Amino acid sequence: MTMMRTNDEIKAIVGAAFKPLRCVAEVWDYDYKLRFKVFDEQERGIVEVPGLVLRNLRDESQLRDVLTATRQRITEKGFRLDPWELT
Repeated sequence: MTMMRTNDEIKAIVGAAFKPLRCVAEVWDYDYKLRFKVFDEQERGIVEVPGLVLRNLRDESQLRDVLTATRQRITEKGFRLDPWELT
């Protein structure tokens, strides 16, 4: 059985996935959706993911897939990210 993560736990996981870059994650739409944006060292937005359904992100494999794909987009733009895995 998998543990149900809270909104705050999901936001923390999203934020940690893009270190050393800064990531701001926000729950919105009456706790239904999550959006996040990753910034470079000069505070310019690199990637924005606007409307993920939180219910789907409670599924560990979907959360991992979203974050892994976003990390790939960032590294393809030439940024280096710290090693990360979903725990």
